[in-house]
Amino acid sequence: MSDTLETLNITWFHWINASAHPPAFTQGMAFFCAEILIYMLAGWMVILWIIRPQPQIRTALLYAVLSASAGLVINQLIGLFYYHPRPFELGIGHILSKHVLETSFPSDHGVVFFATGLALLFRRETRGWGFLVMSAGLCVAWSRIYIGLHFPLDMLGAFGVSLLASGMLFLVLPVIDKTLQPAVTRLYDWLIKKLHLPTSLFPLS
Repeated sequence: MSDTLETLNITWFHWINASAHPPAFTQGMAFFCAEILIYMLAGWMVILWIIRPQPQIRTALLYAVLSASAGLVINQLIGLFYYHPRPFELGIGHILSKHVLETSFPSDHGVVFFATGLALLFRRETRGWGFLVMSAGLCVAWSRIYIGLHFPLDMLGAFGVSLLASGMLFLVLPVIDKTLQPAVTRLYDWLIKKLHLPTSLFPLS
């Protein structure tokens, strides 16, 4: 990363990062967005799979999960060749949460939300959900910077990775629709029957 870009990155970080004594409400909201929303996203996706058994909806959900997974793989590959320290490693900003020492660029949290949101946006049936997830992703991006775990360019990088991942998976969407989705659906139906779960709560396809 060039010196000019790094200077901008740090400047933007200071604009967003928490103050020395942040308001309790803002701090709580930031922690919720940074640490809890990702689990809510996962739970929401599972619930949608269960209550919306239509093939086109389930194809979109699989497409979103695969896009996020591909994005995380790309992140790991980037991390093998490029390491960018986190703000607390550079001794800058106010850190409100602990994190292990690993590259900050691109953000894994950002990729999960942006790749999922973009995949849902690309499908007409789930476009409204896509806007919702992308909005949540912006909140997550703000919060991860606010609590001092990421730089702004980490989030821009996450968006770029997400666009690449969801774009690559879009090319094989017919395979997901015609082959993978039916196979996963059959496995789901088999598990519901095997576990004797009530079909009123877990409708079969």
